[in-house]
Amino acid sequence: MKLTSILIVSGGGFQGHALIKALRAVPGIRILVADSYSENVSRYFSDGFFLAPLLEHTQLFLNFLTGLCEQEEVEAIFASTSFELNLLSSRKAEFMTKGITIYVSDAALLDIANDKLLFYRWLNNECLPCQPCYATPHDEGVIFPLIGKPRNGWGGKGVYVLENQAAVKGFTAGKLEDYAWQPCLQDFEEYSVDFAIDVMGNISPLAFRRRIRTLGGLAILCEPGAPEFVRDLARCTIERLIPLGALGPMNLQILRQDDACWVSDLNPRVGTSMPLDLVTAHNPISFLFVHEKSEESAPDSGTCFRTLRYLEERCIPSLELEDVHGVVFDLDDTLLDQKEWIFSKLELLWEYERTSLPSSVEFLSMALRILEEGNRAHLIDAICQELRLDNDTRVRMIEAYRNVKPDSCKLYEDVFPTLDQLRRMGYKLALVTDNPVASQQQKLMVCRIKHLFDVVLLTGELGMQKPDSRVFDEISQRIGFAAEQLIMVGDNLFRDIQGALFAGYKHGFHIQRPGAFFNFNMSLAQRVIEKSPAITSIESLNEITWHFKAINNR
Repeated sequence: MKLTSILIVSGGGFQGHALIKALRAVPGIRILVADSYSENVSRYFSDGFFLAPLLEHTQLFLNFLTGLCEQEEVEAIFASTSFELNLLSSRKAEFMTKGITIYVSDAALLDIANDKLLFYRWLNNECLPCQPCYATPHDEGVIFPLIGKPRNGWGGKGVYVLENQAAVKGFTAGKLEDYAWQPCLQDFEEYSVDFAIDVMGNISPLAFRRRIRTLGGLAILCEPGAPEFVRDLARCTIERLIPLGALGPMNLQILRQDDACWVSDLNPRVGTSMPLDLVTAHNPISFLFVHEKSEESAPDSGTCFRTLRYLEERCIPSLELEDVHGVVFDLDDTLLDQKEWIFSKLELLWEYERTSLPSSVEFLSMALRILEEGNRAHLIDAICQELRLDNDTRVRMIEAYRNVKPDSCKLYEDVFPTLDQLRRMGYKLALVTDNPVASQQQKLMVCRIKHLFDVVLLTGELGMQKPDSRVFDEISQRIGFAAEQLIMVGDNLFRDIQGALFAGYKHGFHIQRPGAFFNFNMSLAQRVIEKSPAITSIESLNEITWHFKAINNR
């Protein structure tokens, strides 16, 4: 699979993290982050991080951007914050000649989106409902209390409320004309609308949510959906943006009071709280890369009552892996979803033996129950026993199960980006897998990843299996590095990780996939596994790259 490399500029903060989460849901995407601050959060969730010059050094920044796009074969660029929008917008045509799409709107739209006073005047010119807006609190007809928003601000920062004319005289937060002033509503609801517009001017399905609780302008608790009249206003407003050159992810905010609603704000970039849409299966970013355009739909009643965001803590250990030159991977439940593979074969088996079996739903339900209860090695025997099938049928079903070949297999989403990044960083890669040779060869043929490895070892061909140290010694010999220059990545703490460490490997990364066959109790494992300090638990394969530097940069 050829990956599409996507660059997120200034992606180190929460805005960049929102884009990363959305892009992770799109198959075949390699996510790169460029930021001027090396110590940032989003770099740990990307496939590659690059330290960028400060944006204020325009030519230096552009030279960096051009070189990085060429070096990493970037095909699309996203902006994370408002700071880089104008510069990137001015270079869209130049980068398009290189085959790179910059998902930023034209200057005509940015001019009004980045100035609230101009935006409200544009809404009035378009006959779109918005609250009255004043250049200063001294304008004729002002209605107190007033709320003042920085004309060039975002995220609820720097907002002031003036209760009366006397409060205007005491205002010390800057020039009054640097704010857009409006009547301060009481008892209103605020709706946020995330959407994207592609290069052809097509609008993605709109993702609506009512803001219930915010913190510093960041929505942390929302209710999916919106009344139809709020939806109608959003659609009408967004359609008017297209002639201005709207492009890429954007966010619109609408205020509602009873049966009335008004457009409040437009963010010409990704909304920081867009991940709240993802948990309701709305992903405006995927619309830009998936050609099938789905219809907008509201959440079903009772499907999702609330969406919330919370902080999550992670510990990043300090590992001394400077001498590592090779990474060895297990296959099943590390790279490939083993249960999905088995279930696909069971579906084909039912088609082959349907005259001897109950209905598809009944058969697959029973088979999945047996599989989930842990009887993997003798699955067909257990099925035949429960169905009271004769021995001839049992033998025939075993043979059929071995021979049926699914058209595809499910590799975990982090597999291709991580393998690609490790190879780009100069590391040699190896694959070692147990289970019958014919079965594993069939998987490798279908999933087409064999070419990504420098060494592929099927332990059945050696007449042994993990955790036998000879398996890991053989990998070391074939890949051309000493054991202490290798690390092991696998889902089985004992066969994969402990086996590799006993063979002298430098470190082991243990990954426990949701729904996989093994669910180790880590506290118990640490009590019995020797060399446990040399084991790091990870949730995603890309976490391996946190601890590595490109070999040619050491």
